[in-house]
Amino acid sequence: MFDAAFPISRRQLLQGGAVTTIACAASGAAQLPAASGPTVSVREFGAVSAPGRDNTAAIQRAVDAVQARGGGTVHIPEVYECGNIIVSGNGVTLHGPGAWLVNGRVTVLERSDGCRIDGLGIIDRRGDRESYALDISGRNCTLRNVSLVKEPVAGGYLFYLRQPSAFCRSTGLRLKGSSNGMMVAGRDHLFEQFEFESSMSERVGADDAFALKGLGNSTQNIVIRDGTVRGFYAIASFGSEIGTDGRSSNFQGAVRNVSVSNVAADRCRSLVYFKPGALIYDWRNGLVEDVRLDNLTLVDLAGELFLFGVKMNAARGAVIRNVVGRNLAIRARAKSQGVQHSAAVELVLFEQGAEARIEGIDLQIAFTDPYDGADHSAAAPGYPIDHIVRIEKSGSRKGQMSNISLDVTGRGSRFGGVLIGAGLDDAVTLRRAHLVRVGRNPPASLGGGGIWSDSRVTLGDVSVDSPVLPRFAGSALRQNGQ
Repeated sequence: MFDAAFPISRRQLLQGGAVTTIACAASGAAQLPAASGPTVSVREFGAVSAPGRDNTAAIQRAVDAVQARGGGTVHIPEVYECGNIIVSGNGVTLHGPGAWLVNGRVTVLERSDGCRIDGLGIIDRRGDRESYALDISGRNCTLRNVSLVKEPVAGGYLFYLRQPSAFCRSTGLRLKGSSNGMMVAGRDHLFEQFEFESSMSERVGADDAFALKGLGNSTQNIVIRDGTVRGFYAIASFGSEIGTDGRSSNFQGAVRNVSVSNVAADRCRSLVYFKPGALIYDWRNGLVEDVRLDNLTLVDLAGELFLFGVKMNAARGAVIRNVVGRNLAIRARAKSQGVQHSAAVELVLFEQGAEARIEGIDLQIAFTDPYDGADHSAAAPGYPIDHIVRIEKSGSRKGQMSNISLDVTGRGSRFGGVLIGAGLDDAVTLRRAHLVRVGRNPPASLGGGGIWSDSRVTLGDVSVDSPVLPRFAGSALRQNGQ
């Protein structure tokens, strides 16, 4: 139990509904199967739950004691202030349902195999953006009902899963109080039954819940399923740091074979964001391939953060290919209007560096504006999105798209329904596009249509209802006699 004299009391640790949820989940965590080897308590090695007491050395002695005997369990029964605890051996279990490490960190080194963390909470009270709670480079790590918190909110990551890591499994992970959730690299990882909550604070921003990186190497075979995220930029991002960081190389950093399924996004900016080579960083020649998205939802009725559903931007020689999305659903308003383009689906090639490619994209997505695309008002908070679908090159001759197939239903937009730019002949098939109340208030300078295309496009089952615009427009559709 919590020491009544401890400076971070039970009341302080549990303040706020989300923190209460995290703490209660930790205290009621299901235990892992019994580990082999000895069981020791950190109390035996001098750990004391008391104000201002640094227990780093005592907890480390407990960990070292079981490591010296080939593995075992370290019982952490209370709340302890500490620093960085290092796990370097095999078969070490940190058992702490209901316990918290205050301002602590657990680092699992690359040579470690079979580390398990059961029910432990780590809370950072320093307000430091650069601090984080968990750092894993080892193999076969298992996390069960682990809670990671920054309170007060400070931004940054809470969890790093590094490139050497492999075969790590997390069930019931809870994160709160940072703008980034966790960085994911390595291979053969599973995350399930998670709950991530970002700060939703303009001061620290809102970034990605799962940031998948390919830092000069391959990150692959990742499963993310059955969870919720709140207040992030995206459920998952396929990040800027994929490929090589400006150096010549004989290999290609990649993220491949990723499944994201059954995840609910609450007030997030995007469902998923693919961005290899597209940002200001000098990462190049990145590859994202073989991604499956199933049963993802996003709700942001008041437009607190939302701007995009599925967003793919590529540049600097990057390739995005073989992405399938099924049962993707968004019910939202946009956060802003005229500041940044907004769409339920955005695919854009940028001009920086070598030509990039987006190919083999097959998406089924439904977008609904709860106010049918009405202008911003007290009765209709947030803003209508610009387009349901936007597919373009930032320069008409640079980069390639091919085999883009969309099944999209959309209700409510400002500029139009589907926009396909120049230089993309035969790249896009709209196998189904049912669009209602689109293009409600397009600027006169834009022109427009429910579906506008300046490239040859294949149209399947298409219906368009717009109070202002014709069904079809754009040079290619006019040439085809649409």
